[in-house]
Amino acid sequence: MSQEFKLIATLDLKQDVWEKISAVVNECVALTRQEEGNQFYAAHFERGNQNRVVFIEHWANQEAFDLHMQTDHFLNLSKTVEPYLERPMQILFLTEIKE
Repeated sequence: MSQEFKLIATLDLKQDVWEKISAVVNECVALTRQEEGNQFYAAHFERGNQNRVVFIEHWANQEAFDLHMQTDHFLNLSKTVEPYLERPMQILFLTEIKE
């Protein structure tokens, strides 16, 4: 089994569309937090910019993340936000620097 990891996913939204997607983002956050293998999952605005939504995620392993990407709530989020994006979602997979 693979080891735990963190990632940051960024949505750069078109101007003034948050109201159109807020419910689906909030639903995805609530349901993802209940998934087995999810250690942490939260959505944030970039400070001073409500057109950039940043998800900070911590997964127990790659398998848990892969299952997340196939859930109805994630697929619904992806489908719903797609027409409101300035560019495709950006994902940064992180490796912690350890001494």
